[in-house]
Amino acid sequence: MDTEKKRALEADVMAKMIAIYCRGNHHESRTCAPGESDALCPDCRRLRAYALARVAGCPRMAVKSFCSVCPVHCYTKDMRAAIRTVMRYSGPRMLLHHPLMTLHHMWLDHQARKREQKEMTP
Repeated sequence: MDTEKKRALEADVMAKMIAIYCRGNHHESRTCAPGESDALCPDCRRLRAYALARVAGCPRMAVKSFCSVCPVHCYTKDMRAAIRTVMRYSGPRMLLHHPLMTLHHMWLDHQARKREQKEMTP
């Protein structure tokens, strides 16, 4: 996969996961008007901006599968904990909100694991 396409896909997944988390945890009673693009609370908006900046500046995008298995940790400890919380909440819900994106992510994960096994086998 092209590095820039991969970068854009990862940024899109991250933004959608943060939106699901924010909607479920911070905007429970808030209803967004149609066309309202940035319905995130200030904390989630900061987290999204931070995560997207890290994705945009990732030096290992061409060779890594996902941030969770990358040997270089770009996130600070507190932001890394926040992203983990978001992913724990949003991961299972992604199948309902974005099923094709979830299946694509699972396929990429499967391919990465298969590639890693192939490299480890003599």
